[in-house]
Parts: sequence; C-alpha cells; structure tokens
Amino acid sequence: MAFTLLAFLAGTWVHRHQWWPRLKADWVIRWTAVWILYVIGLAIIMAQVYPEIAERHYEYAWKLSRFFLIGLVAWWVAMAFRNAITGYFLMLAGFVLGALLFHHAQGWPWGLAGARVDLWEGRQFYTLFSASVLAVTLILTRDIWGPRHDRWFWFRGAMWATTVLVAANGLLVSQSRGGLLGLAVGLVLASAALGYRQLRVDAARSHSSRSQWLVMTIAVAFLAFILWLGWQANSDRIGHDVAVIAETIESGDIQRSSMGVRLGQWMHGMELFRERPWFGWGPGAGEQLQELAALPERYQAGGIHFHSAPLDLLLWTGIVGLVIATLLFASLALGLWRLFLRGGPEARLALAALTVMAMAFIASITQTYLTSQVSWYYLAAFLGPAHALLLKRSATGSGMAAARREGSGAGG
Repeated sequence: MAFTLLAFLAGTWVHRHQWWPRLKADWVIRWTAVWILYVIGLAIIMAQVYPEIAERHYEYAWKLSRFFLIGLVAWWVAMAFRNAITGYFLMLAGFVLGALLFHHAQGWPWGLAGARVDLWEGRQFYTLFSASVLAVTLILTRDIWGPRHDRWFWFRGAMWATTVLVAANGLLVSQSRGGLLGLAVGLVLASAALGYRQLRVDAARSHSSRSQWLVMTIAVAFLAFILWLGWQANSDRIGHDVAVIAETIESGDIQRSSMGVRLGQWMHGMELFRERPWFGWGPGAGEQLQELAALPERYQAGGIHFHSAPLDLLLWTGIVGLVIATLLFASLALGLWRLFLRGGPEARLALAALTVMAMAFIASITQTYLTSQVSWYYLAAFLGPAHALLLKRSATGSGMAAARREGSGAGG
C-alpha cells in the first residue's frame, strides 16, 4: 500500500504539468487531502494524551488515510485507458476469477440449496461485494455486450451472463442481511434516478429510450427475484431482529442476539461519543473504548469496533471527522449526479457508482468495514473508474478553455 502511494505521488510529479492542476482543482482530491491531514494530526495529538496506545493511533491513521486509493485508481484509469469502463472490466474479471477460486475451495456451494457459506474475508464482505458486482453488471449491460455487429458480441454476452450468475450465487450463499438490504435500497434509488432523468428528457427522445426501459425492467425483475430468494433464506433471522428491536423499544431490555449485540454496543458507544463529540477519542481507539464502555457479557462480540462505520468514525474522529468524510463522498456523488443527468454511456457508469455508494452506506450502518483493508480496495475498485470520468471531463474542459483563449488571442 505504501509503495502504491509513493508510485502515485511519483507519477503525478512526473506528469505534474498535465495532471497536477486537474487533481488540485478536484474537490474529491481536496477533501481526501484534508481528511488525511486531519487524521494524522489527530493521531499525533491523541498519542501524546494516551502514549500507552500511541502505536494504535498511528496504525489507524494510516488505515483511515486509505481513502486516497479512490483518487489513485481514478488517476490511473484516466491516464492509462481511453475509456473509464475498462477499469470496471478489469474489476469484474478479477471478481469472477476470485469467486471461482472461493467456490472451488468450498466445494461449489449452490445458492438455491439454502446453504450459508463463509467465503473470502467473511460473509458481510462477500455479500456486499457480490451485490455490488451484480448491480454494476446489470446497469452496464449495454456497455458490456457492446454493439450487435461487433464480432465479440456473443463472447462478451457470455462473460456478462457468467458474471451475473456468479455474483447472484455468491450473494445467496453468503446471506448477509446488510448487503441484501443495501442492494434493495440501491435498486430503489437507481430506479428513482432513472425515472427522474426520464422526466427531464424531451418528448422527441422518449421513443429512443424505450429499449433502455425494457432492459431496465428486465434487470429490475431479475434483481427482485434475487432479493426475494435472499429474503426467503434470511426471513427467520430478519424476523428475529425485528422482534429484538421491538422488545427493546417497548421494555428497554436487549436480548442476546446478533442484533442485540449491536444495539447494546450502539447504546454504550453513544454514551462515549457524548463525552468527546467534536474530535473523538483518536483513530483506532476501539479497544480502549470497549474497555471504557464496560459492555455486559451479552453485548460483547469479537473485534474492536462498534458494528457501525458511522458510529466508529464519530468515536475515532468526532463530528469534525465525520463531516470531512461526508463532504468527500458528497463531492464525488454531486459530480457523478451531474454526469448522470447528461445521459449517454458515461451516465450509466455514474449511475453504477452512485448505486454502489448507496449500497455501501446502507451496509455500513450495521457493520464496520473500516477495520479491513479489503474495504479500501472495494471502494477504490467501484468508485475509482467513475471518478476518472470526472477527471477526464475536467481535462477536456480545461483543454477547450485553453483552445478558446488561444483562439481569442490569435483573433486579437
């Protein structure tokens, strides 16, 4: 990871005349730099306050700084490939290869058989990754298949079908409720975004969009079927979660269960947050906070986190840190939303990234993905190529502006 960062910095220096002005003007890069400086400064200060866990603060300052991977992949894709979708092609190919290896190691589990298998670094990670791949593959159907007259049309279609089936099976065999809920919410938001954009389209273009609506309808029907299968496999666990939440609201007593552990941790975590709301307890202070919380045995679980990425960010970096992280993703989402409204192939890439952002946020409410390096690669792989579109577009805009200035100068 460190060598990757050094290579990124060296590359931007070598191409500083071409890329440095664009990266410096990009708000995602700006907020990433602010975030990194903030967590490093916070870690240094908290290491002085709690020298006994200084090493932990420095370790997590590095871990939390890995938001830079999104910008790194964006720069790499924008610089190395003519089309940003190539970044997604590479990611999907890597997913299929890895998934086949994981399935082979587990004896080829089949999602319809109802078995729940632990793949990759855990069910939560694998469900979210599979759900994200499934959503992206369906949204980019038209781009993956390519034009009908292309000689690779049927080969690309076979690869598309393989990716969809492998991702759907991975989603069903891992059966994490957070990933399934994220997929459901992402599906609703993507459909709402398409409907909103359709209302803005001229009547003259409405006929040409019928084929797109047909593809979208098929995709929605397929995703609804997968979600129904996921619901069937998890209905008992989801029903128990609802019962635990309802009893907690009514009586205040929290049962020992997967959801009960989370509710207990969140309740004690919020008490710790109120003690230091603005700057938190320092990056990676989870183990110290677990001791301070003095969680009852029935609320304890493995790990040094509180089963919620937003809550962990609040505890580690405070309100200030959470606001910076929110502005980082909000700036990326705003740029992609504007790109989506323009329509065309780039709009589909933007919609895919926006959908994954929504899925990741929903899944992160009940699970901390910040403690695993897999999460940083996940964010970079799904958001980096879309961010590359914004870097490319800013480059095009800069080039056009320069051309206009030269033309006006020559005319003068």
